[in-house]
Amino acid sequence: MAYFLGSDVKVALTTESTNGVQVLEDAQNFYNLGVGASVVNGVNPLSLTNLGTAAALVDVTGIDLGIGAMDEDVSYLGHRTPLKAEVHKETTISLTIKRKNAVFDTIFSGDKDGAIGRWGCNASPGALHDGLSEPTTEYGFRLAIYIKGGHEVFTVSNAAFVGHSVTLSADGTQEETLEFSSQVEPVIDDASYNTATTEAQL
Repeated sequence: MAYFLGSDVKVALTTESTNGVQVLEDAQNFYNLGVGASVVNGVNPLSLTNLGTAAALVDVTGIDLGIGAMDEDVSYLGHRTPLKAEVHKETTISLTIKRKNAVFDTIFSGDKDGAIGRWGCNASPGALHDGLSEPTTEYGFRLAIYIKGGHEVFTVSNAAFVGHSVTLSADGTQEETLEFSSQVEPVIDDASYNTATTEAQL
């Protein structure tokens, strides 16, 4: 696992769909989750612009990046050493940012009507993933991490929003930690990878 300071990297976050997950406040000051191509508060839809440094998250204080693989032990008769067969890649990202509003609280925990946005959304019919259906190519979120002054970009696709916590401080700024996990092989290039995921990559 590698740790980066927020001042050393930039992180852009989008959905895997042409729609984004948006958080709206109603007349009773309750937060509601919705889906739309134009997002004010929430996570923007997948595009080259939204994965660029200009759309990066602000006030990121730290990033934990874990790169690994899930193995399966295969035992053979007459051999003491089992085969470690790779099943799939496993990438985890933990972002710590300064908390400004309840957007990520609502996406992770849900709104007053029970809608939850931690699995992303579909372009058609334009709804949030329910977390109970088979993952599609539009499942989850995409993160582009700009390292080395933007000359190296680590892009993680189809990442589920698996954890959220808030650190309270009596004499300091509140921080929140967002945890993402993906089993799709990440892409490392000199630019963000904005090509839609294929069925073979899932």
